Amino acid sequence: MNDITDETLKEILEEDKKQIKRNGRKKNWFARLLLFLVILFVIGLGFIYVQQYLLDIEAQAIVSAMRTSTAAANMPDEDQSAGPAASPEEKAAEEEILPTMTPTTDPAFKRTATIAVQLTDVAEFQQTVTREP
Repeated sequence: MNDITDETLKEILEEDKKQIKRNGRKKNWFARLLLFLVILFVIGLGFIYVQQYLLDIEAQAIVSAMRTSTAAANMPDEDQSAGPAASPEEKAAEEEILPTMTPTTDPAFKRTATIAVQLTDVAEFQQTVTREP
């Protein structure tokens, strides 16, 4: 009699374990789906945040490049301030010969200004709108 009772109890326990496994899986699909959607949402927000951060850096670079490229025009000319005052005819002749300001001799400033102008040109090119092919 003990053997029959033991076998019956084992069968009942096995059926209960199977039923618990089945019910557990049925309940977990919603939690898994919800977790998956939350992870996708967080990844999407992270992507948007990174894009906004990169656009902010790009905008700052454009503004900085424009300021750097126009800084030489706002600086007083060192050669003219040291020499005697030139007549208006001489100034007009110089402007015809050299339409731009005399470049500085500082190589670091030249390099910075050159890179700034190049970055500004690239940024302006990237912002141009073209027709769809």
